[in-house]
Amino acid sequence: MKTTLELPEIDFQSSEYLSQPLKTLASYAQKFKLGRSKRGIEILDYDLCRETILDRRFGTGHPKLMKVLGMPEGPALSYKENSISFHDRGETRRRLRIPLTQLMGPSGSERFRLDIKNVVKNTFNDIPKNENVNLIKYLCDQIPSKVYCYWLNAPQEDAEFVSRTSHIVQQVHTRDPATAQEVSAGFEALLDYVDKRIEYSRKNLGDDLLSDLIKATDEGYLTPSELRNWVVKLAEANTDNSSHQIAIAIIELSSRPKIWKKLGQDSSLIPQALREVMRYHPRSLSTSRETLENVNLDGYLIPKGEAVFPNIGAAHWNPNYFPEPEKFDINRPDKPTHLNFGGGIFSCIGRFAVTIEIEEVISFMCSQFPNFEITKSEFSHSPMFTSASVLEGNFKTF
Repeated sequence: MKTTLELPEIDFQSSEYLSQPLKTLASYAQKFKLGRSKRGIEILDYDLCRETILDRRFGTGHPKLMKVLGMPEGPALSYKENSISFHDRGETRRRLRIPLTQLMGPSGSERFRLDIKNVVKNTFNDIPKNENVNLIKYLCDQIPSKVYCYWLNAPQEDAEFVSRTSHIVQQVHTRDPATAQEVSAGFEALLDYVDKRIEYSRKNLGDDLLSDLIKATDEGYLTPSELRNWVVKLAEANTDNSSHQIAIAIIELSSRPKIWKKLGQDSSLIPQALREVMRYHPRSLSTSRETLENVNLDGYLIPKGEAVFPNIGAAHWNPNYFPEPEKFDINRPDKPTHLNFGGGIFSCIGRFAVTIEIEEVISFMCSQFPNFEITKSEFSHSPMFTSASVLEGNFKTF
């Protein structure tokens, strides 16, 4: 059996990767299934990525992430160490997921659709028309943070704080110790905000997600601490990621005018178009795992405690699984599925609600603004994420 020292090296700071990350990952995937980088073991093959995401021999990568980041002792680190992110496969993680899985599964998330439609419509009412607009500020950041406020029965004016704080705390994934203090301060602000919202909602229970979670807590499904952690987690994991995924979808679809107009004429095509967006240009370029025991993976011995990264971007652009991966095709078969939302016990609980958010944004834009035009867009890519760093456009009404 070979050791990981024999694996080919991957440099995520190379000009090749930074300029064309997905094509670069695809070229690697055609040469080897496993590689190594400064952060750990890199998995490039679709089947091996899926296996690693689902395999019980691989646990959450968050404990190692916190060590690399060097987050100081305090409320933020305490939250991370007690949130679901730190719990490996087993009874605790399963139990913690049950209330959210029931409330945010396919049917549970559908009950949010009408309210999400209203959030989208009201957001577009406030966007200037027939002039160049910063869509990240006026649209992409607004939608998920306003939906989060709706879930918490919070004032829509709180959306700016939610969006800003979510962007800050998501810097945990940079693995850069220089961000540790800012990230900690962001989490502490979010924890204080959530405490106030829970206190308010306990006195004013209504027909919203937070009220449902409070009821689940009172019925013994969650402890008060677990309730708090979940409400923080919904802001941490949803808002920032959803903002970027909305932006990616707008860029990829509106830059193809024929597809854009087709979606405006037939909204039933939007779900399959978004599946292709998430395959072609995923927000999550990789996810993190840690070996819970010594693992033999494709003939290599990966020791216990090693950081392992299924490379979703490489898997999605592997021609062995997705013929002509560089071709954007909304009629592509839905199997194999994209890996943007993970899988199994580690699957993204909010994936159905997030998908509805993006569907409603694209549906509204395609139908109401068939001549929408992007005036400027830029992406940045880390080993972990695709980020829309610039997105400007013109909502033409003529």
